[in-house]
Amino acid sequence: MKQINHRIFIAAVVVSGLFIGALKGQEARSRWVSKMKTRDERKVKTNPTEVVLDDYEIASFHNS
Repeated sequence: MKQINHRIFIAAVVVSGLFIGALKGQEARSRWVSKMKTRDERKVKTNPTEVVLDDYEIASFHNS
């Protein structure tokens, strides 16, 4: 579900970027798209409910 939401968000950013590019120009479009993508990346990275496992934990889990 998260991947679907992420893909929908990226598609919406691209479509909105096309309208901004048509109205304000390509430079404004590229700044806006990059700002929106970094905002979304920060949301994806900060997920406190998931525990990140290191290599040793992953290896011990898969070897047992």
